[in-house]
Amino acid sequence: MAQSIPALVEPSVLRWARLSIGLTPTAAARRIAVPDGRVDEWEAGTAQPTIAQLRAAAVAYKRPLGVFFLPEPPRSFDAMRDFRRLDAGADREWSPELHAEYRRALAQREHALELAELDERPPPTVWSTTVVTEDDDEERVGAFARHVLTTTQPAPPPVTGTEYDALNYWTAAAEDAGILVMSTSQGRVLTQEMRAFSLYFDQYPVIMVNGSDAPRGRLFSLLHEYAHLLLHTGGLCDTVTSQRETTADRRLEARCNAVAAAALMPAEAVIAWLESTGHGEVDERWSYAALRGAAAPFGVSAEAFLRRLVTLGRASRELYDARRPQFVAAYEADSDRSRGGGNWYRNTARDLGKGYVRRVADAHRRRVIDSYTAATYLNAKVGQISKLAEEAAVRLPA
Repeated sequence: MAQSIPALVEPSVLRWARLSIGLTPTAAARRIAVPDGRVDEWEAGTAQPTIAQLRAAAVAYKRPLGVFFLPEPPRSFDAMRDFRRLDAGADREWSPELHAEYRRALAQREHALELAELDERPPPTVWSTTVVTEDDDEERVGAFARHVLTTTQPAPPPVTGTEYDALNYWTAAAEDAGILVMSTSQGRVLTQEMRAFSLYFDQYPVIMVNGSDAPRGRLFSLLHEYAHLLLHTGGLCDTVTSQRETTADRRLEARCNAVAAAALMPAEAVIAWLESTGHGEVDERWSYAALRGAAAPFGVSAEAFLRRLVTLGRASRELYDARRPQFVAAYEADSDRSRGGGNWYRNTARDLGKGYVRRVADAHRRRVIDSYTAATYLNAKVGQISKLAEEAAVRLPA
């Protein structure tokens, strides 16, 4: 009988909780198992949920029950700057899947901070050892980013191998520098909605790339988001820009792209390669196949390589515009191939971040944390911890 008692909650808090997970009132009502229209009544203040219904809403909205008794919607939750280029009239509401991945990133960071405190090992802050200002040009910032990340690794970036080698190298470098690098689960968030996002914090900032993206796309997004962190401007990105950006946000996106390109494709290395292979000052003969081959040693896409040539004055904007349809088709094909199934342990280690899994597993091995805590941090069962640790120890295709 007690479960039929009305819950005295603010309608604005109920509306905030629903919107924070991207549900319509009708969809929310069906998840909570109440009649269509009932959620509208709650949010209008013409009806109140019972305690039992509020508990069901807490499950549907993936929020602690106590949040619903706040006097007003919290301002510190789910605030992330949106840098995406969306078509006019496009819906900027996040999908429930994107909301879930965002909250996972925040929760995982809290676990990482808690573990660092328990282990008495402060998070590394190598990633931010030099202050970057708005006056610094993109080439300088890109060179700095490359220098910082490569100093964390025992070997230089790979120049041969599979498309995963560069992604694994730079991911590990960012993790060792003190960044939590994660991936959305494959197929969960569409790349059309989000390519990557970053959350700026002094300790353990977060970069989450889209696990459905192609490896070369994930790598470029990783460095793009690192540029955002260096500029203290984390946010939600699609990384798509033009050379004629007009708004402040789009110019910032273009700048982060330029920093990522400079870090992954240093000017001197690109020019040296061009001269060694007989390409002139401005070469307009590039085929898609030739661009893809030239881009491979840098771990980037053919499109990113040609954009870099345009920036360096070694190709024209007209050539880029002519090749753009091929780039789009190739990107879609590469993304489709990366959406396969695969091994649960490998996918989970990738999604959580292998560096994070290694830290948790190592603390568990040294008995800094017990098995239950380690399993909680990894969102896994106790019996799965050791195999997850094995997967994280080997840097296989991400």
